[in-house]
Amino acid sequence: MPEGYEPPDVPLYEDQATRDEQYRRAEREEVPFFAVERYDEGYAVTYDLLPAGRELAKPARKELEERLTREVERLVADPSVPTTEVGKTVGESLGTVSLFEREETARRVAAFVSRTVLDGANWVEASPPEPPTGGQFRRN
Repeated sequence: MPEGYEPPDVPLYEDQATRDEQYRRAEREEVPFFAVERYDEGYAVTYDLLPAGRELAKPARKELEERLTREVERLVADPSVPTTEVGKTVGESLGTVSLFEREETARRVAAFVSRTVLDGANWVEASPPEPPTGGQFRRN
């Protein structure tokens, strides 16, 4: 697994079927899912480390969130980069940054994110999900 991509090398999934197929591949091969995804409204950067059974260590997630905030603010302030509204979610195992009008911009951000997310030195074993609180359990 690479420890980051260059912008032209970031996987791009043009449709939901391809994305779903590549996500299943990541699960079978137990590797992270990382890509730029195309939607009708624009492009999104997505990562998911759970197929590899990993998540970002808390210090790495915090650093990524801070650095990504600065990067997105810089992009939004740049008049040569068309953006409307960019939102981000940076979790230990799953994250997204969206939506970008241009594939090129999404690839730049994806390459930036990949350097932290795909670096195995920033990973810890994924935590099991938290049990429900309040003592109530749902039965099927």
